[in-house]
Amino acid sequence: MITIDMEKETQSIDYKTMSLEVLVATLKKLIDENPIQDIKEQASAIRASFYYQYNEQLDKAKDAFVQEGGNEIDFEYSQPIQTEFKDLWKSYVEKKNNHYQKIAKELTTNLAKREEIISSIKALVEKGEVSNTYKEFQQLVSDWKEVGPVSSDKYQETWGNYHLYVEQYYDLLHINNDLRAIDFKHNLEAKNQIIEKAKELLEHSDVQFAFNELQVLHKIWKEETGPVAKEFREPVWEEFSALSNAIHDKRAVLLEELRNVEEKNYEQKLAKIQEIKTFDFSKNKTFGDWKKSIDAFEVLKEEFLAIGKIPKNKNKEVWDVFKESTREFNSAKNNFFKEIKASQNEAIASKKALIEEALAWKDSDDFEAATEVFKRIQAAWKRVGFVPRKQADILWKEFKGVCDAYFDRLNNVKKEGTAEEQENLVKKEAFLAKLAEVEINVDSYKDLLKEWIAYGLVPSQKNKIDQDILHLITKELALPKDKVEAEFIKYQLKIAYLLAIDSKKLYTEYDQLRKEVDTVTKDLKQLENNLGFFSNSKKGNPLFDTVMKSIATEKEKLVLAKKKMKYLKSFQ
Repeated sequence: MITIDMEKETQSIDYKTMSLEVLVATLKKLIDENPIQDIKEQASAIRASFYYQYNEQLDKAKDAFVQEGGNEIDFEYSQPIQTEFKDLWKSYVEKKNNHYQKIAKELTTNLAKREEIISSIKALVEKGEVSNTYKEFQQLVSDWKEVGPVSSDKYQETWGNYHLYVEQYYDLLHINNDLRAIDFKHNLEAKNQIIEKAKELLEHSDVQFAFNELQVLHKIWKEETGPVAKEFREPVWEEFSALSNAIHDKRAVLLEELRNVEEKNYEQKLAKIQEIKTFDFSKNKTFGDWKKSIDAFEVLKEEFLAIGKIPKNKNKEVWDVFKESTREFNSAKNNFFKEIKASQNEAIASKKALIEEALAWKDSDDFEAATEVFKRIQAAWKRVGFVPRKQADILWKEFKGVCDAYFDRLNNVKKEGTAEEQENLVKKEAFLAKLAEVEINVDSYKDLLKEWIAYGLVPSQKNKIDQDILHLITKELALPKDKVEAEFIKYQLKIAYLLAIDSKKLYTEYDQLRKEVDTVTKDLKQLENNLGFFSNSKKGNPLFDTVMKSIATEKEKLVLAKKKMKYLKSFQ
């Protein structure tokens, strides 16, 4: 396969990797340091890369605007870098237009000069006095070579007329064969040099370079070399023409290969567009789902853009289809984020309402009610939906500050106690002193427990007073011999202590007793069923006696548990 380095600097630079700022600087440097007519491909590639990146940024900014609750019709986006690029591009276009306007003027001037030279040579031919006009003729040929190009639509006509009259003049030179021979020899050497150069170009690895250089050789052949002797005219032209055709054939093969590559790229781009069209995002429900889809979708877009050139006449078609293929995904994505934004706004409003409620209770002296409120709103805070991190952090800082302020105040109150708790402490200290002087027995202990409970709570730091009261009553109270009664009195003391300190254990005590009753009842039933095995047994059977003792014990447990439950209910 023929290879070629025809892309040169334009394709060796990947403008897609440059930032907008670097693209602007690169275009400015190209304009400042290069002939304006030589940078068309580079400038176009830079412009395409600039607006691709800029439009990507614009789309992202629009998505963000919509996600934050904005209306798409109200979206505006402008960046100083775009203004800078537009001004620079305007300068480039003006310089390019000025250049081509200057070229057009030069082409018109050159045409007039060439037509004047043709008229002068024609006049010499018509005059027919070649021996006296040869030097003038040579000067006219030299002047022809110095004149610049003419427009392509006038080129063949002017060159044909010039060549016609030059050959007519040379035909008149047969009168002076020496002069004609010298000129023919010089022209033949020049044409042979062109042929040798064409042979080198035929072997050159860069086919496009060889083709471009061949055009220069043809221009020199036509414009800078004169005719040769008749016997050499056809052979040298045929040789040069054959070499030219061979170079054209190599270029045709190359162009066909490039067309094939571009067609393959075209098919690949269509296949990638189809993959983008069928990209499945139907199961996306959460922000995380969409984040994964967006990342995967961006990969597909990058893969599409990474595919090489396609036929120029299909560029617009493919680009339009590509943009259309992304529309459904982008629309669904925007709708999701609109809904997310609405949900986020609702969550923000909910959290602000909880902060307002917390502020309203922060300084309350009704600590029991306020604590319940704070517990409720803290639980509600956890249930509120998603809020963007930045706003969530701000709201949380404010909410936490209010909660911390309340609970710090609550803890200080618990340590020091309320005025009522301080007063209760004094009463309990007096009550403890009183216990040391009164007789505590099975007849008086109930009234003493009622009095103890009635005094209420003391500061949490002073709960030792309740431990001391419990210890003294337990120490002084002689328990009855009846096991059930003794255990019940102990239980009464326990409950009195728990009530005195407002222990949380009270909240589970009743459930524990109910479970105990169920368990004992079940065990007792099982034991009574087991008596059936001893229907013929007499007293004195050790196993039978053991079962009977177990039944008696379980009955005592059941009586005690039910008694405890009844006692506990009296405080509810």
